[in-house]
Amino acid sequence: MTAAERFARWTRAEIPGDGVRRFRIAFASIWLLYDVLDLCLKGTAINQWIGGARLPVAGLTALQLGLIAAEAGLLWGRRARPCAFAACVLRAAEAYFYFRLNDFYYFSVVALILSQCRLDRDGAREPAWTRDVLLLQAAWMYFATGLLKTSAAFLSGGHLYVRHQYLLTALNWPYPAFYRNFVSTLAGNALLARLGLLGEFSLAALIALRAPKRPTVALAIALHLFAAVALNVFFFGASMVAQLAFLLPDRERA
Repeated sequence: MTAAERFARWTRAEIPGDGVRRFRIAFASIWLLYDVLDLCLKGTAINQWIGGARLPVAGLTALQLGLIAAEAGLLWGRRARPCAFAACVLRAAEAYFYFRLNDFYYFSVVALILSQCRLDRDGAREPAWTRDVLLLQAAWMYFATGLLKTSAAFLSGGHLYVRHQYLLTALNWPYPAFYRNFVSTLAGNALLARLGLLGEFSLAALIALRAPKRPTVALAIALHLFAAVALNVFFFGASMVAQLAFLLPDRERA
């Protein structure tokens, strides 16, 4: 079989749709909560006002309202494909005109891929390539972010030290005493930086090699719990964990 024939066969292959349907629900729920909270608390709008807006803040509010409507439609499941595509376009506009955040680019890519799924509410079969692309995307993200962290500046612990001190002093983050003492040293942050780097490279390998699902998801949960504690990153981590938990095959190893 030629490479072209294998590719054509891959694009025609189908899988049970339950995993994609559950991820669609989880993804929509996580980001709907994010946008509702951000709009109500005016988090992004305040930062945009401080930083100087390229568009009026009213335009940001309109984008957020559109995202909330699209995410609600994606969660509900009726006309989920156009809702996913609308969410992709609106988030990309938010990233382009306001904040060029990696989290927003991630959202746009995932929403675009979901717009190519059937997303039936009854859990019908889905194209296998959409699941595979979403898993390859996750593997690439862990590998690429790990590669960026191989710099001496990050491995020294300096970046994590600054972040931890900001959370401690500016936000009065409720760290336990032992952790507060540990991250108040450069050596402690250097150890955490190396462990995080090892975790990201390990996750990339586990996903790419289709390792057993449970240890892969467990490592992802541990890594993103650390990111939530050390970097104040919640919604992106929850979305990544859901992506692996619902899309990684239960028994398949390849």
